Amino acid sequence: MQILQRLSQIPVTLFLVALAVVAHVAGPLVLLLTIDLKNISILELHRVLTCHLLHWSADHLLWDLGMFAALGTIAELTMPRRYRLTLLLAALLIPVGVMLHHPELESYRGLSGIDTALFGLIVTDLLGRRLVERDRKSVLLFSLLLFGLLAKLATEIVWGTNIFVSDTSFVPVPLAHLIGAATGLLLGAAAPWCSPPTQRRQLRCAGTVVGNGACP
Repeated sequence: MQILQRLSQIPVTLFLVALAVVAHVAGPLVLLLTIDLKNISILELHRVLTCHLLHWSADHLLWDLGMFAALGTIAELTMPRRYRLTLLLAALLIPVGVMLHHPELESYRGLSGIDTALFGLIVTDLLGRRLVERDRKSVLLFSLLLFGLLAKLATEIVWGTNIFVSDTSFVPVPLAHLIGAATGLLLGAAAPWCSPPTQRRQLRCAGTVVGNGACP
């Protein structure tokens, strides 16, 4: 029962995971979801969102979907509003950025950019909370994770490759990860403004309690 209850709390993640799997095994769906970066009309703007669900190979799907399932579950359980906002913004901005900066590319696929956005969202949110709580060990841990993300992005941009996926069936697009990371980091740092009023008050109180002050 606990498992079913948990699953009921992550409907967006489950739906997108299932849709990505179906899209990979069902050939006809590819034509409906894929994006042509060089020739997209206003009637096909939905493809800007759906192209992320497509992958170039089984290995590409396995890496992207595994990360998305894990990160999506964490984010949807702990901060559902910012999770959905991160998904939407990253899904919109990544294809647009790729289209503008890589005119040589004909198409774009994969959840890796959104994965990076979710990682940035979660780590930045947790880092901010631990800073408020003055938990030095956790601050160090999440700072290292954030540094690792930035180092990964820098390496991918310099070398023009993907760190984790060594699939040669497609051209790596490090810019997608950079745009995703920027989206997640900004929304992760915006916790006081994106959270519901009760959670915003809890964040303020956490700092005053630790500092032996009165909560406003």
